[in-house]
Amino acid sequence: MKQTKLFIIFGIWVLICPAWAAQNQLKFDRYHTPQEIDAALASYASQHPDSMVLHKLTVTPGKRSVAMIEIGPEVKNKKKSLPAVLVAANLEGTIPISSEAALYLIQSLLEKPDAYKDKTWYILPLGNPDAAAKYFAKPLIMDARNARPHNDDKDDQTDEDGVEDLNGDGLITSMRKKDPQGQWLPIPGEPRLMKRADWAKGEKGIYKLYSEGKDNDGDGEYNEDGPGGVNIGVNFPHLFKFFTKDGGPWATSEVESLNLVKFIVRHREIGMTFVLGATNFCLVPPKGGRKGEADLSNIKVPKEIAEFMNIDPEKTYSLKEIMEMVQPLLPPGMEVTEAMLASFLGLGAVVNPLPDDLKFYQELSDKYKEYLKTVKLDGKRQDPEAAKDGSFELWAYYHLGVPSFSMDFWTLPEVKEEKKEGEEITPEKLEKMTNEEFIALGEEKINAFLKSSGAPDNFKAEMVINALKNGMMDTKKMAAMMRQMPKPKGKEGADPKEKALLAFSDTELEGKSFVEWEKFKHPTLGDVEIGGAVPYAYNTPPASMMENLLKGQTPWIMEIAGKMARIGIKETKVEALGGGLYRLSVWVENSGYLPYPTAMGKRNNRILPAIITLEGEGFQIIEGKKRTLIGTIGGHNSELATWIIQANKKGVTLKTSVKTSIAWSDSRQVKLGGAK
Repeated sequence: MKQTKLFIIFGIWVLICPAWAAQNQLKFDRYHTPQEIDAALASYASQHPDSMVLHKLTVTPGKRSVAMIEIGPEVKNKKKSLPAVLVAANLEGTIPISSEAALYLIQSLLEKPDAYKDKTWYILPLGNPDAAAKYFAKPLIMDARNARPHNDDKDDQTDEDGVEDLNGDGLITSMRKKDPQGQWLPIPGEPRLMKRADWAKGEKGIYKLYSEGKDNDGDGEYNEDGPGGVNIGVNFPHLFKFFTKDGGPWATSEVESLNLVKFIVRHREIGMTFVLGATNFCLVPPKGGRKGEADLSNIKVPKEIAEFMNIDPEKTYSLKEIMEMVQPLLPPGMEVTEAMLASFLGLGAVVNPLPDDLKFYQELSDKYKEYLKTVKLDGKRQDPEAAKDGSFELWAYYHLGVPSFSMDFWTLPEVKEEKKEGEEITPEKLEKMTNEEFIALGEEKINAFLKSSGAPDNFKAEMVINALKNGMMDTKKMAAMMRQMPKPKGKEGADPKEKALLAFSDTELEGKSFVEWEKFKHPTLGDVEIGGAVPYAYNTPPASMMENLLKGQTPWIMEIAGKMARIGIKETKVEALGGGLYRLSVWVENSGYLPYPTAMGKRNNRILPAIITLEGEGFQIIEGKKRTLIGTIGGHNSELATWIIQANKKGVTLKTSVKTSIAWSDSRQVKLGGAK
């Protein structure tokens, strides 16, 4: 009842806001509030009823609407026959430009109807409106939690100790206080920045750091239990972390994440997802390296099962090798899958992207980098964030088994520095070198390159050279690995991201992204200094840059959507065998770039096979099935299905169809000659 009333109020608010209801085109010269985004979506849907419809997923604890717009030729159909792309933006609520990108995408689709004439788009511009509203409030604070009350410090009060704007500048920054037990030091040559003292180098800290505010509950901790509860962006099932400060009590504990998951589960036509936020799978393929419950390349088969299979229980095997050994032991016609075998052996969930999928991610990453050059957005910048455990983009890839992409739109530009000895070798240059050319550089230069790239201390030139010579590694693999390593701190200890912030602030924003440290008399700490990075300075470009960033990068979303798997009938062939018998051959092709399904989709068994059916009268199937399943078709590949059919009359016509839920469908009429 409460939700119904809220939606009625929301509808009335839109009607009495003519500036929004009458406006079709947004201007991307400023960031829009959650209320403005809601009004824009309602306006789009009302003005384009034949191609757009608004879905109201839920209402947040902060009484804000979570709305998704549907765009496509089937908006009036409850059951869809065409595949869909789902775009979810700003699930953490702390990346305003991602919501603007979703709105820009909607307007771009309106201008290019061909992009949705044969598919559905589901676009959620703002997945965490409670957190997003804080960008437009005073004091300014960057906090990804929704408005659900949560007792962070587990005392007898809830949300009692939040931050305060002590110096009245409208910003929540940091406090530093000199203390003999402090762990922080100013950076030599740049006292605005701080680093943690390195005891191994004989450094001694002189400051303690706090977020700006008071100890409201008198427990000796500062700002440890502020208003708000859960970060929606990390409240999804894959690798969900329990007992964290902002992840929630369990996966999909929040109405925002739960109702989004419910929507997706009900819409099996969703064949691709896009997250607009902090990560960028378009630029940097999903990272592996997680330690899961099992290494699928080194499996020890339990003794009792090994004895049944007549294999060595002490030896390790890959999952593929075990599948090949198990298949002959099964009844004819029964096929074992990776999911079945992993479950049988108790191997646990997959936690790293599968190699076959990484191939297309890497190829598309290379194409995206070339594309960025054409739109002049290929400048050196800070790396996008890695996907967090419990994030939507990881859940979509691992659990849904569909291609899952993401885009971050902006990070701080890299600081231009004079190149030092050894730093002239970049991952880009390394990728183009042969193994022999790299080895010829010599150990000194290679060691310098490894150090400048952030490689671990035990990763030495001799080890790399031996790996290259033995074929265990090549320059392309090493370049990809180097790209994934975090940037090393400078000799003075400065974090590259913080240096980039200061450089951008000083040169482009007249210092407005960093508050200079100033003395303040704190009611309990005494003499402190307040200052530091302005909230959102690391991930939110000035509004003046926004339109150029969106105009250049948003088209790539439609480009990727155009590469979805597309299943159809390439060719049919009928051969007369005599006596009224015919061999029917049907080649089913995937004319799209992406595979059907992904390797992960095949692994988790969620994506249904392509189903070929034969319909009509006057024929009988002698060999083959009326419903034939094709589990996998690679991009730009085809698979053959055959039947032996008996038709006792001339001119029998049958219909062969291939159907999928996420990769289109097709059919052909086939005429049999009949018996003479």
